[in-house]
Amino acid sequence: MQQSNAFSPYLGRFAVSSKHVEPPTEEQLPPVYTPSNRLFRQQFKPAPMIEPAYWSFMLGGLVNRPVVLSYDDLLSSPSFDQASVLTCTGSQLGEPLMASVRWIGVPLRDLLAEAEVSSKAAHAHLYAADGYATSIELDWARSALLAYRMNGELLAREHGGPVRLIVPGLYGYKMPKWIQRILLADAPLQGVWERRGWSQVGVVQTTTAITRPRHLEQMPCEPIYFAGAAYAGVRAVARVEISVENGPWAPVNLLYGPPGTWTRWYALWTPPAPGDYRVSARATGETVVSQPDSGQFSPNEAGAPHTIVVRVVG
Repeated sequence: MQQSNAFSPYLGRFAVSSKHVEPPTEEQLPPVYTPSNRLFRQQFKPAPMIEPAYWSFMLGGLVNRPVVLSYDDLLSSPSFDQASVLTCTGSQLGEPLMASVRWIGVPLRDLLAEAEVSSKAAHAHLYAADGYATSIELDWARSALLAYRMNGELLAREHGGPVRLIVPGLYGYKMPKWIQRILLADAPLQGVWERRGWSQVGVVQTTTAITRPRHLEQMPCEPIYFAGAAYAGVRAVARVEISVENGPWAPVNLLYGPPGTWTRWYALWTPPAPGDYRVSARATGETVVSQPDSGQFSPNEAGAPHTIVVRVVG
């Protein structure tokens, strides 16, 4: 676990320097990998019932050699262990939906090589068993994974099993669950969300979440650890800052985990007295501007900081 050494002087009673603050315990931090039973769920329609024995996958369209696989074919193909964060565009509405997950599956780039992609292909049209469809650029498809294991276990039906698509760096609406078919084309496909104005590319915007304390949680009037997680897609998280009661933004300490996982962070604050305190957190990705101080939801821009209220009792 690599720790950054952000330094800032005390801002009131808000200490954020690793020179003064010992890291919290693992129990006080978000886990490196989100337990499967705590993973959020978003879906287009009810989860379809698909027996693995009857699942099949086709890669076609602008290719010279279409590829068709059964579930057994997929399991017998060379696999790859990939950490990646799932996040939803709706996270920008104030309640971040993020999960750091370990996936095992077959790299789509291997199947693309087998299929001999036409020079005219520029997009991958993605079709799922629940009727959901979208598309991603071919360059993003080359980094995708046909995932059949999540956190070491076979992918459950409610999370897209038997097989779902994972594309590190894109939002969840670009990674269909229950994937069945990919067709390469020279133009993008306008899915349900794209027709509503959402990004055709779907690149993750920098975001962060406060995971400790919880919103409106009662805390004793003594030093309090704030902790959370930040994610900037394929970019590195450069900085996370916290503001208490709309005060100055102060950098927190970052804990970098394994590649592909989110960046955990922490800070220690001593409340001056009992009462309700508004606490906000914002993140900055490498080469990307910070989340705005405030703003309305936009599916194509970084959302406003995550804000909670901490109830300090005497």
